[in-house]
Amino acid sequence: MGAGYAVFQLSKALIAHDHTSSPLARFNARRRISHWQQVIAHMLQGTAEYGSRTPLAEIPAWVTLEVITGGFATGNLLAGGELTDYERELAARVPGIRKGFERLDLNAWHLTDDGLETLQQRLASCDYSVDVPEEAALLTVAWLSSQRRNDEARALIDVIVPFFDRLRFFPATFAQLPISAAHVHVANVGEIKQLLLTLPPRAQIVAQKHTIEARLPLYDSAVAHFLLTYQEGWPCRTYPAQWHEQAAELAARYEQLETNKCSSDRVTELFLLLEQCSHDAQSLTGRHVGRIRRIVDDFVRKHGAPDCASHLAFREDQLRQVSGPVHHLIARAVAKRLSKYPVQSGICDFGDLVMPLDVEEAADCAQGEGVAIPAPILRRVQRCRSGTISELIEHGLITSGDTVARVLPAMTAQLSSAGLRDENLRRVYASTYQAFRRRRSLLLLNLQRQVGFSELPWIAAIEGDRQSGIGTESAARQSLVESSALTLHAFPYAILPNKLLQELGTLVDTADLDLPLVEEVAADIFMGQFSTKFADTARRAGLVIAGSLYARYYAIDTDELAGLVTRGRRRGRVAREAFAALCAKRAEAQLGTRHPATNGTILEQQQILTTQNLALLFDELGLKGLLSTRLAGMVQASFEWICKRHHMHTDCYHARLIMLKNTAYAWRQMVFYLAMLDEHERADALESVEVCFAKQPQAFRERFLPVMIGLRKAAAGEVLPQQGQTVDGARVFLGWTTTRHWLLPPQGVSSN
Repeated sequence: MGAGYAVFQLSKALIAHDHTSSPLARFNARRRISHWQQVIAHMLQGTAEYGSRTPLAEIPAWVTLEVITGGFATGNLLAGGELTDYERELAARVPGIRKGFERLDLNAWHLTDDGLETLQQRLASCDYSVDVPEEAALLTVAWLSSQRRNDEARALIDVIVPFFDRLRFFPATFAQLPISAAHVHVANVGEIKQLLLTLPPRAQIVAQKHTIEARLPLYDSAVAHFLLTYQEGWPCRTYPAQWHEQAAELAARYEQLETNKCSSDRVTELFLLLEQCSHDAQSLTGRHVGRIRRIVDDFVRKHGAPDCASHLAFREDQLRQVSGPVHHLIARAVAKRLSKYPVQSGICDFGDLVMPLDVEEAADCAQGEGVAIPAPILRRVQRCRSGTISELIEHGLITSGDTVARVLPAMTAQLSSAGLRDENLRRVYASTYQAFRRRRSLLLLNLQRQVGFSELPWIAAIEGDRQSGIGTESAARQSLVESSALTLHAFPYAILPNKLLQELGTLVDTADLDLPLVEEVAADIFMGQFSTKFADTARRAGLVIAGSLYARYYAIDTDELAGLVTRGRRRGRVAREAFAALCAKRAEAQLGTRHPATNGTILEQQQILTTQNLALLFDELGLKGLLSTRLAGMVQASFEWICKRHHMHTDCYHARLIMLKNTAYAWRQMVFYLAMLDEHERADALESVEVCFAKQPQAFRERFLPVMIGLRKAAAGEVLPQQGQTVDGARVFLGWTTTRHWLLPPQGVSSN
């Protein structure tokens, strides 16, 4: 992944900019264009080392970089750049701040007696917001100073002072609620309020309203006007007095309507003929008159005469349908209701928010009193609902493991900070943790690790204050069990995403557990090596799957996995090399080719052997017992999801490959759940899968039948051949291949 990838992304952004009319979409496209131009400039000038933990020269790993798709740093520093509104306001209040040196002087002012006192007051009142981790550095200095730990404070200052002119090391003022470990929200009040305030009029509804209220009444008038010229079934035979003047007036009124400029429908055609007839009736040809007759007669046949009772009732009904509430105006009224809530919070009680418009609100948005809040607006407001992860999943607000990863830091932040003795320090730690978890991961090569939270200098300075506590460890373990179980139950077909694994890893550390969770490795940056924890996870997984349906389906030699002993440096190196060789052998591929498809086949074998964390979670965290009554439903949900994805039509070849990869991963998870059931439960679950399979379209059944035969054989006790081998019609479902996937239709043939 290099210059070619960056140029491709720049091209996509340029195309998106040129092919959209939405101002917001064009703005976002321009921003992406700027970002990728910066990346490409770094590549051409050699000023960034992509693949390193420190891609920018002289910028330490702890600095928060702006990172875009693929893990590329643009060169922008998120705590740097233009002065914030708060910095400008503070610079105006604090004496001695020099123009052009505001950030340097403000950072330095916070180290004066007045500045430290201000920070210590803010620590006590908790009226600050840490948006990027660097903004907590001087808060930490102030806390250390208050504890008379001046040597540690000076050591931290020495680290950050060289960046005083570039980075903001102090937070903005903000009244925030204490972080709750029990309740989380997907979006905060401020985000939803802004969304409602900027909600544009719905173009389709505006156009429909304009058509019914302005265009169609004119159309009715034009039809009625031509009916006045009928004689013996033909129009334009006789013209009452003032007809031409009235026709010209109707044509002029229609011309003023904005919607007719590029229209080519019957309404516009009739008005063009009306205008011609009003100026020079003699210029109408027989073809023109025939078109007038066809349009007018069709109208009367379908709707009746424009002034008949049935047609007038029809138009009144249309007017009633479009006279309802104007959504974007009501959205502003609801946004005003949100103003009484803290912008960074979520909401538990929606009673006041969903009430119909009162008199004052109705007047503000030109609606009638008592108008109900439309469902689309209510759905947007519900996004800031605060509740447990389980409740948010139930309400459909958490829709994937990635969303769980977004909300989980609110829980892990408090748990991670619980071991700190001082309450003010716990708040700083928790706020910094949440900001740190918003950092995007860098593109890293050669088994390098992303920057850890404890590598932030101001966090490292206070880690020694942590006290181990059984209560904290127990709470972290409970959160780990609940969050992983809820995610797998809600989205059984998806592997746990890397962002979520980071949060689970923090809970593992806080709970003091030995649980080597393995992340998904990208095929385009895989260097042919695995870290030791992959071998360790595979060894432990072998103990769980030995003799199971899963081991038979994927022909896993669990005795071979048992030999991957990782204790000790030399043994660890031997084990990880042996594990990488085993994955390559099973994939019938060569390590280190740097070919994404080849790497993908090796990485898929890694996921098969490690079960991509399922064995560890089910065995060592007890999820097998916790989910025992739900496993059959998880099997069914996974299979239905697989079928649904295979039925989705797309002409994009790359999208089909992604679908195959994801459904193969879902199939692997389903096979694991089946392996965790007892014999009778497994038989019932397999029968339900067969019933579902029998209901699928014939083309899909024929194509997918080898996969089903393979599952039946493994369930019956047979070990399946791997890597594309077909025996008695059975074939193992793998997602990665270096040739055209056998589940795809032949080239040039539709997938339907």
